[in-house]
Amino acid sequence: MSWTPPVHVLLSPITGDDESQIEQIQLKPLRYAAQKEALARAGDDEDDQFFELARLATGLSVKELDQLKRPDYVSIAQYVHDMSTRPAAYFLDEPPVDPDQVQLLQPLDVAGRSRTSLTLEMPVLRATKAMKKLKTAKERAEFITAHCTGLMIPDLDLLTVPDWTQLQVRIDDFLNKPADFFRSATSK
Repeated sequence: MSWTPPVHVLLSPITGDDESQIEQIQLKPLRYAAQKEALARAGDDEDDQFFELARLATGLSVKELDQLKRPDYVSIAQYVHDMSTRPAAYFLDEPPVDPDQVQLLQPLDVAGRSRTSLTLEMPVLRATKAMKKLKTAKERAEFITAHCTGLMIPDLDLLTVPDWTQLQVRIDDFLNKPADFFRSATSK
């Protein structure tokens, strides 16, 4: 069972590029690769970043998005903020039972197989040494995430941003917590 993004019913309908009346918008999940590209396009300005991410989340053109009344845009911006900062567990109805078994917000098609969850494994020291040699934080995060999930780096681009965030929380535990942290978590 995968999560379905909400529909935003517009307070004030807008006119589509094809002259149709748009009264509601089926919001879309933000994907990791698409978000990276949108943020790169937008540059450092936070308003430009939210606008680019709103385009991704709504599928609207610039002309269509510019017609939105401010309250509708604020609602969409809140959705974008949640998508960009919250882990997948926030959107799912049931809390995770096993933090190393990550339920995906949306299925991930990898090597012809649809995956609805990923099993995380703690990284070996050899992998963390290799990770530290990479130049950027993004490269290091992608390398260690691929290592811990068994995914290939290009497969990570297909994850929703909340799935990526959920994985980073647990991988951060793997990289920074002592062994006793994991013993106490599993003995309860």
